[in-house]
Amino acid sequence: MMRFCAFCGADLPPGEPRFCIECGQPVEQFALSEETVPAATGPTVRLANARTAQAVIGGTVKLPSSGATPPGLWFAPELPGPDDIVAVYAPLRAIVGGWSGLVEHGWKKCGQEWAAEGVNRTLVRFVVERTWFAAPGAAHNLRLIVQISAVAHADEGRTRRGFRYRIGADPPMDVAAAWWVDGSTPRFDLPVPQIQIMAPPRIGRVSDFPETVRRMNAREAEAWARQGEVHGLFRMPNSAQQRTPVGRGIPLLEVSPLGAWLRLGGAVGQLCRVQMFRPLVCDATAWKRLKPRIVQEAADLGLDMNTDAIIEWWLDREGYDGAVFERDAHPYGGGRAVIAFRRSQIAMIEG
Repeated sequence: MMRFCAFCGADLPPGEPRFCIECGQPVEQFALSEETVPAATGPTVRLANARTAQAVIGGTVKLPSSGATPPGLWFAPELPGPDDIVAVYAPLRAIVGGWSGLVEHGWKKCGQEWAAEGVNRTLVRFVVERTWFAAPGAAHNLRLIVQISAVAHADEGRTRRGFRYRIGADPPMDVAAAWWVDGSTPRFDLPVPQIQIMAPPRIGRVSDFPETVRRMNAREAEAWARQGEVHGLFRMPNSAQQRTPVGRGIPLLEVSPLGAWLRLGGAVGQLCRVQMFRPLVCDATAWKRLKPRIVQEAADLGLDMNTDAIIEWWLDREGYDGAVFERDAHPYGGGRAVIAFRRSQIAMIEG
């Protein structure tokens, strides 16, 4: 029985669970094969606050070539009007093939009804409020409150704590309401701009790529790893995409020289090498100080959401291709831990 959900990386409950309580995917579909599910694709625009294209998941269908204006990047003194387009981010977490929205991330369940006559499924409605804001001192310092609605299906007799969203398979999210706020005073008399609902910047990780773990002999693997900055020997408890302190990834635990020698007797299991050219290296103190900085920089650009997306976005912006956590800075126990962002960064030693 797997310990982690292969779709979202959440811990699976003990016993023989049939569904992941985080994203709702059935456990019987999980497999440790190297086959991957393509990432969600659909209309994208390139906004000014991320290096990667971002997916439009609802709101206006207009896709301006210049991109909509995300929070924090409107510098004009006047408010954006009906001819302008702004972008707000729904609080979603990237999973295999799409995103998930959970009540823990701010979504509220606001209704449930039969999907259609004769169909043993219900339509569950969720809603969340997001805030668009201009640059400091611009747009009269007013804020735009946007209420986003989403729907999901549930089998008869079941309820949901969240939903899964896939472009092309699920209906687009809607702007249920929007209004300006001056301090704490609503301004319903002011016209609102057009609004695009965006998924958080989706940074390519693990199952977003149709890749497999490499296989090499010991000498080839060592030479390959030494092209990068991480040179130790590691064991990989699980090759499935997992949720880690730095978002989606594959944790590998460093093996001591004694542990590597014991491998000859089968005490440690398969050894691996990793190839990373610019990993983030943190001890417990450095990571504790870095997390608030990431959160603040993301909040300044409208990514103030309780998901792993902001960490993945920040690491991508800074050009990191992996992470190395020193002892006691990670939840896996033992010595150093490496988090690989792609399967092609890992080489399993054969022979």
